[in-house]
Amino acid sequence: MTLTPRALLLLSAQRHHLHDRPDERELARDWLRHIEDARAAGDLIALVQWDGEIGSEGETFSKGWTLYPDFRAEAGDVLVRAQLPDAFAGSDLDAALRGRAVRELTLLGLPGEALDVTAQSARVLGYQVQVVAGGAA
Repeated sequence: MTLTPRALLLLSAQRHHLHDRPDERELARDWLRHIEDARAAGDLIALVQWDGEIGSEGETFSKGWTLYPDFRAEAGDVLVRAQLPDAFAGSDLDAALRGRAVRELTLLGLPGEALDVTAQSARVLGYQVQVVAGGAA
């Protein structure tokens, strides 16, 4: 396990978040650039898969629940399952980050409650937080 003070947390990595958006390709390319830049800097990459309700676009284990095809968890990355709206609540995200000595987080996601609530929880937990929102709410 590699220790690093910084992590990029991708909150909207699932297929249903980006599929069929008018800005889908542009947004995916922009986020992929952020991921590649973070990897090049030696930052930890963490991806969140939100468990969805039965019948929803993001229903757990459905096609929409899977990661968007441009994003994948690589060796050394953290892949966390969480319940909306807070990626920290009820998940092992905080333990995974602290276990790798992370102190600074960049949150990358679509504007909205999950991004706002997760950013607030991260701050309460003592992380330095930068938010990068892409796309319209």
